[in-house]
Amino acid sequence: FRLKKRMKSSWLAVTLICLVAFQLAVVTEAKTRSGVRPSQTLFAALTGASPQATGDGGGVNCAACTFLVALGEQYADIHGKVIDKAFYELCSFLPGALRNVCDDAVTIYMPKIINAIELKQTPDRVCQELGVCTNLTCSLFPPPKKSMPHGFTSHIKIKTPAGWDPAGWIDRFIDNHEPFIDFDKDDFSTYSTLRGTDWRGKDCDDTRNYIYPGRRNSTQPLDVDFNCNGIYGENEKKQSLEALLCSGTPQYGTAILGDSAAAHFHAPPQYITAADITATTYDDLINILANEFDWPMMSATTGYTYNDWTGHPRGPMLSTYEYIRERNLCTHRDYQNIGVNGARTSSMANSIMYGFHRDQLNDFPVILEYALVGNDVCNGHPGLGHMTTPQEFYTNVVAAMNYLDTVLPKGSFVVFMGLAEGRVLWDAMHDRIHPIGKLRNDVTYADLYDYLNCLEISPCWGWLNSDSYWRNQTSYRALNLSLTYLEVIKNNHYKNFNMTYTNCPVGAIMDEWISQGGEAWELIEPVDGFHPNQIANALIAQHQWKLYQEKYPYLVPPINPNNAEIKKLFGDQGGY
Repeated sequence: FRLKKRMKSSWLAVTLICLVAFQLAVVTEAKTRSGVRPSQTLFAALTGASPQATGDGGGVNCAACTFLVALGEQYADIHGKVIDKAFYELCSFLPGALRNVCDDAVTIYMPKIINAIELKQTPDRVCQELGVCTNLTCSLFPPPKKSMPHGFTSHIKIKTPAGWDPAGWIDRFIDNHEPFIDFDKDDFSTYSTLRGTDWRGKDCDDTRNYIYPGRRNSTQPLDVDFNCNGIYGENEKKQSLEALLCSGTPQYGTAILGDSAAAHFHAPPQYITAADITATTYDDLINILANEFDWPMMSATTGYTYNDWTGHPRGPMLSTYEYIRERNLCTHRDYQNIGVNGARTSSMANSIMYGFHRDQLNDFPVILEYALVGNDVCNGHPGLGHMTTPQEFYTNVVAAMNYLDTVLPKGSFVVFMGLAEGRVLWDAMHDRIHPIGKLRNDVTYADLYDYLNCLEISPCWGWLNSDSYWRNQTSYRALNLSLTYLEVIKNNHYKNFNMTYTNCPVGAIMDEWISQGGEAWELIEPVDGFHPNQIANALIAQHQWKLYQEKYPYLVPPINPNNAEIKKLFGDQGGY
């Protein structure tokens, strides 16, 4: 209250108080709309596992334990440190509260870890002894030369404190699909992570819910930037600069409803490469976790900037949004990335699509990509039983389209992107060394894929499989699902948007990359061996834009003849 009295405007005081409250709230419990706990997002990101999978034999927690024990043991070996000192030093590199959690874990479990490692046991056996891994047939590392019976550390007793739940503590970091910091509840934010401006255009006034990116109609004074594109004010004749510079050219926002590929999933490889770990390696872990290990600000559809966080993706940045913005600077900040790790057509229709914001009467039309390129055939379960059927796929997509017809402004476009051809993943990666095996060249991607499949937590049991029969069956189902989009287009017509289908561009960009002397593995994320990396994202954007220009010119908005004048008057238009 004392602070409030000193402020000239009460809303500013409330804003400051809320920002302080946020620092506390960020460690409170939050339920995710997708049902994925943030700790699963973290542990899965570090191991390449599916965050949705509960798995068998310990699942994601088992894989996380195995990776972390391996990392500590390798770090000790590289730097000539005793085991416990190495683990504590790794903990010291973590930010904030995570450091304390790590220290406590080391203190509790270190006696068994030291005993097992001194007996030359593998990280697999260590985690089995700790009781985290319960399926003794699932192993990532080669077996030790000297085997030890199960229970060889049972003489060492550990006592877990009451309330010990590190996964639960991590879950207190917010993991939602709408901006967490959004005071006016218009689904746009001024904060970058936690589904903020990294994911959708920056709100230029978070106290009024009728001011946000993409808005077309407004009754605000001319000096108010009502759509946050950085263009406002009047000329000497008292005419609106927004109207003069923007109203003569059709304007479209850019959006994507998709999965982890759409959100641009990337786990920094140095996180699990012992030789590359330094005191600064994990400096930005909290920010990366707050973005769910996704980098939408550098993605193929909504990318707009390079990011300098420690561990950021490496490579050029191109995006559909940037191509559209270059043609019409009035579209500045009008982008939305509703990509969710693990999303498939059912979760999109049931919940995720509601995170997309558009006012049908007051906003500009949108070019929206509907891109669920893998999870309808990808999961951690053996066989075809957990894959989406063509009938289910059709029902889910139509349900999403029916909803979009109630929110998309008239004149919008929906671009369906077919499912990927995932057999290239095994072909490109299986015989290469994974980062966790880099020190001794003892873990290939084939080893990782088999290990995750054994635990039933693979991001894609079908494609990341040593059996070509299942890789082929998965691709056959993916093709049938992609063809279902054509049935959706044929059988359904919507009042406010038209539909278009394009093949998933991953195969095409890989073919072109190889024809120019590259290798397919150079376009794949190294930690999970599954997602397109930064170079691939840029190539996808380039490929899609060329496709739009050559085959679908109605998806290429006209050039605004006032772009030069906008740059002259407004510079970077307020940036991002």
